[in-house]
Amino acid sequence: MPVREPAKEAAPRPPRSRKEDGSAHAETPETPIPSLTWASQVTALETQKLTKHYPVPKQKAKRIAVDNLDLSVPVGEIFGFLGPNGAGKTTTIKMLLGFTRPTSGTASLFGCAIDDDSARASVGYVPEQPYFPKFLTVQEVVRAHGSLSGVPVAQMKDRAEACLNMVRMYEHRYTPLSKLSKGMTQRVGLATALIGDPKLLILDEPSSGLDPVGRKELRDLLQDLKNEGKTIFLSSHLLSEMEAMCDRVGILAAGKLVACGRPSEIVQARDEVAVDIEMTKRDDALTREITEWKARMEALPEANMHRIFVPSSQVYRLINLLEQRCLRMISVVPQRETLEDAFLRLVN
Repeated sequence: MPVREPAKEAAPRPPRSRKEDGSAHAETPETPIPSLTWASQVTALETQKLTKHYPVPKQKAKRIAVDNLDLSVPVGEIFGFLGPNGAGKTTTIKMLLGFTRPTSGTASLFGCAIDDDSARASVGYVPEQPYFPKFLTVQEVVRAHGSLSGVPVAQMKDRAEACLNMVRMYEHRYTPLSKLSKGMTQRVGLATALIGDPKLLILDEPSSGLDPVGRKELRDLLQDLKNEGKTIFLSSHLLSEMEAMCDRVGILAAGKLVACGRPSEIVQARDEVAVDIEMTKRDDALTREITEWKARMEALPEANMHRIFVPSSQVYRLINLLEQRCLRMISVVPQRETLEDAFLRLVN
């Protein structure tokens, strides 16, 4: 959902001084002081104690949807916003976009408070289920959003075609929305968010309805947009993709932020190592001995392949034992949580 970007201010002219006779001249400029970059001046998105309560009908109580949320997303980052259903993710996005007012707390976009209309001028938004008039064609929908974004008429055709190419929908530009699948409609939604050339993209389940090829193309597109300096704030339940794609993630549970940081900082190392071995026949004596070390062995799908999970303190002992039994080791890999493992640990 693009919105008009405010006009940029003209660069200030050099200061002028006056001679003793009253004539004016431009001062000789001194060596300029290096200016701070935009990214170092302001965050793209920030919340402080952001809270939203909803009244419970027929009860003297309130449901807390978002509870004292403190969040900061730097310019140029891909930030993943995670949480189970009902955790408060969509409510947070609605407050950031001005669709609903917070009960308390503050939020800002590029340094502007969210109750200022100009705060959303540089934002492109794709809801989880974008809706467009079914009788319009893909091209008509994208151009309509371009008009709302303030795209000049002279640039509209080229800008719309470029956005449709980015989301792989150019060949379907004359197709009515009524003929599109859910995944194709999702692509159109992304094109409508991009046509205004926003600095911040807020995406709620952007890969919903996309097939594996479409998800791969979306990941590549978001990485390209990040390389152009755009900031991306996205919510998704596909944790493996978020782990690979996001610079940082925040995990919300029951309205509270329970973790925030790089995926590698959130996952925990496990005190065990996986050792893959090739074993052509059953060895009960080996199984009994490693069980005494609190290790366990599992058969792998490949023929004659087994995996032994052993405490880190017993790795070298296991390696010596396998060498004594002339068993071939294939790999030795320290174990860590995945982002999905960490998510389940934190929300539960």
